[in-house]
Order: sequence, then structure tokens, then C-alpha cells
Amino acid sequence: MTVEKFIEVCPVCGSSDWYYEAGGYTGKLYHCKHCGYIGSFIVEGNQEMIDAIKEDYKHKKESEKSSE
Repeated sequence: MTVEKFIEVCPVCGSSDWYYEAGGYTGKLYHCKHCGYIGSFIVEGNQEMIDAIKEDYKHKKESEKSSE
């Protein structure tokens, strides 16, 4: 039986390069170094989920560039 590895990533871009903006009594606030997301929600996902988030983010960025 294999144990699947879960990683905490940004819900917007799928990056695991984030840090705590604030924490304590108010809860945790995360800041993504890749896309600039700031929020209290972070995704804990397996590699398949992370790849899907990254692919979705890539498509959104490409469509933003083409609409300019």
C-alpha cells in the first residue's frame, strides 16, 4: 500500500512557494510569492491536483495576454 504525499499550495497558481502574512488569534493569512495571492485559504493536494491547478492558472494567464 502506497502512501500518497500531500503538499500545501496556493489555490490560485498551485505554487508551494508561500509564507505566512499574519497569524495568531485572527487565523492564518497566506501570501503566495509566485502570483501574489493573499488569503486564509490554502490547498492541500496530491501531485495530480497541483498539476491541474497549475494548468488552469497557465490557461487563464494566456487568455489574459491574448485579450490585451
